[in-house]
Amino acid sequence: MYVRSKVTNFLGYSTTDASAQLIDVLAGGEKSWLVFDQTPFYAEMGGQAGDSGAARIDGRTIRILNTVNDSAGRHLHEVGERLDASLRGIRAELAVDRTKRKEICKHHSAVHLLYWALRETLGSGLWQEGASITEGGIRFDFSHRTAVSAAALRNIERMVNEKIADNAGVKTYETGLGEIPEDTIGLPGKEYGDIVRVVDIGGFSRQLCGGTHVETIGEIGRFKILGESSTAAGTRRVEAVAGRAAYDVAAAHEEALAKVSARLSAGPRDVVEKLEALFARNIAMEKQLKTLKGRVIATTAAELALAAETAGGLKFLSALVAAESTADLRAIGLRTLAGLGEGVVQLGAVAGERGMFAAFCSPAAIGLGHGAGALVRSLAEKLGGKGGGDLEFAIGGTFHVGRLRQAFAPPEPRAGRSAAEASEAASPPNHE
Repeated sequence: MYVRSKVTNFLGYSTTDASAQLIDVLAGGEKSWLVFDQTPFYAEMGGQAGDSGAARIDGRTIRILNTVNDSAGRHLHEVGERLDASLRGIRAELAVDRTKRKEICKHHSAVHLLYWALRETLGSGLWQEGASITEGGIRFDFSHRTAVSAAALRNIERMVNEKIADNAGVKTYETGLGEIPEDTIGLPGKEYGDIVRVVDIGGFSRQLCGGTHVETIGEIGRFKILGESSTAAGTRRVEAVAGRAAYDVAAAHEEALAKVSARLSAGPRDVVEKLEALFARNIAMEKQLKTLKGRVIATTAAELALAAETAGGLKFLSALVAAESTADLRAIGLRTLAGLGEGVVQLGAVAGERGMFAAFCSPAAIGLGHGAGALVRSLAEKLGGKGGGDLEFAIGGTFHVGRLRQAFAPPEPRAGRSAAEASEAASPPNHE
């Protein structure tokens, strides 16, 4: 006989394997959730991830993907298949994934050490706001108004690792709520029952906690803070790793440092100095390139101005130029127009697979009815592109590079007609 609504008896504080009776099967879609009378599987709670592992049922080994609690206090063991309710009442052999559980325990005990170090460093007015504890890492949220400095984070990390090296024992026990040691910390706002579980690490950290932990904190091995950030006003978050995950992070950092060292032909201690020297050289080169580009733009603009033709008291220029960006194209155009005095400048350029075009009009040209925006919109329509702007300056782009090159090709000379007149004929005055 079995009782479907019975609260699951949790055995996981002392064992990761157990025999149990299957008392309920809950199915949904292609998944099922199994309920046993007792289990070594920890159900997700208090920020700690649920256990996974396997169950041997009716001669079959079934993979348990996760474990959660329901409102009745039952542990629901998730499996990735739909199981028949006829299995109710059958005996099962349960086995938690010990490797995953061990790493979760390391991270949970590391959270207690982190909490202790944070309060020691930032003040006892700091309180836990939430946590996520998995085999791969920690997210710990706490009350604090300002960012934690890099120096403080390094000190907190050092404090945790020093405690790990001390290898103090971890004691857990249940006691009455009114009998807990005075310095025991609980979660603010949480309502506890008459009987609570205390996790005491070395006598310096005591917290009310129902999670699973290592037996001695030396088992954690290593602790590394990855970063600190804000999650809300007055709430900060520390992300960290412990145990195997911390060693994996350290190994990745060492590998990256080795690669950078090899590229710089420097030892690990010389990398920073070599990088700073490289950055300094790059900054100097960028300044030189900027100066050189300014000279090239000035020379290009001067040569373009010489090619302009005059009509109706204005100078007109249409040309294809070398420019790597719209910013370069604009700089060339403005410099050219400044050299012309009063007139209209239309420029095109090709950068990779994309074409750019721009128009510039002086005040006198605008007064006579010319407008850069209208010129660019007209070009955009002809070139299958887009563009726009105001009376003085407008810019556009197109992927039809061939059309752009043809549009800005030098016109074939015709007797009795100047290039400026041809430009005026092709682009009639436009008021905006």
